[in-house]
Amino acid sequence: MYTGFAIFFSVLIFINLVGNTLVILAVSLNKAMRSPINYLLINLATADMIVALFIGIPFVVTPTLTHPEGKSGDILCKLFTGGNVGWVGALASVFTLVAVAIERYGAVLYPHSQKGKLTKTRLTILIATCWTLSALWAIPGFNAVTYISDIKSCGHSWSKPIYAHFYTVGWSVVAGVIPIGILGALYSRMVYHLWLRKDNIREATQKALKRHRKRVTKMVVVVTVIYVLCWVPELLIYFLGFTGTITLVGVHHTIASALIVFNSSVNPIVYSLQSSQFRKHLTDLICCKRNRVAPMSSNATASTGKRQDLEMEGEINMTRHPSQDVESVKVT
Repeated sequence: MYTGFAIFFSVLIFINLVGNTLVILAVSLNKAMRSPINYLLINLATADMIVALFIGIPFVVTPTLTHPEGKSGDILCKLFTGGNVGWVGALASVFTLVAVAIERYGAVLYPHSQKGKLTKTRLTILIATCWTLSALWAIPGFNAVTYISDIKSCGHSWSKPIYAHFYTVGWSVVAGVIPIGILGALYSRMVYHLWLRKDNIREATQKALKRHRKRVTKMVVVVTVIYVLCWVPELLIYFLGFTGTITLVGVHHTIASALIVFNSSVNPIVYSLQSSQFRKHLTDLICCKRNRVAPMSSNATASTGKRQDLEMEGEINMTRHPSQDVESVKVT
């Protein structure tokens, strides 16, 4: 059975590393793709690769190798096989999804406001905050992880049972209740604003911009729904494990961890299915093509982005920030 799980994890890890690397390259190598939301997607891809390397790989190598015990076993658990670094990446991934939702919320509901616009400085601070908070939250778990000979696996050894309960409930709140609550509230407002609210938009430019915002919002909503479906089982098992209802080893734990790795692997596929721009650039990378269009001035680039919103007739255009105003474009 565990050989089958090892093969499954290996496939997920391969898809994860290839897909997320392509996402990073697609944005980094194409100036037109360097928008705030795409930089957040780069951060999400980086976090997802860490999840694959430090949560997925232990499930591949552990069944085939003998884990050392004693001091060396404890160190190995803390640095690799215990998944500590992977959970930092997983939490950074969750926080990044919240950051993406906040960016979308500002772009959709307050497109002309400068207060909520993500500048380069704000974006840097936001990404740094995601990783800092994730690392700080992981410190107690890092200190508690040790190799437990009785179960022949890494686990948490707390000096007092109350600490285990606090940490377990904390994980459920920090990685589950709070993010899901924020995401649900923000996307509910956006869905109402984009799909349910009646408006009197008549200009073709504004209609095209609204179609664009709908499609980008739909893409990140799909990513968020997948996150919720994949994370809830893990958080539930983690909570029940520390309350003594079930053990944190066995098939159920392996399946829940596989869902976390699956969640970190599927995002590039979602981008490709939902975004024509991502699909084009990812295809170009796979086929070893490069965009050889000469760099344009900022004004020319903005004008091109505005025209593309009109010409693509519903195709997603990720080449510029969605909050840019296109009212000045004349439709002939």
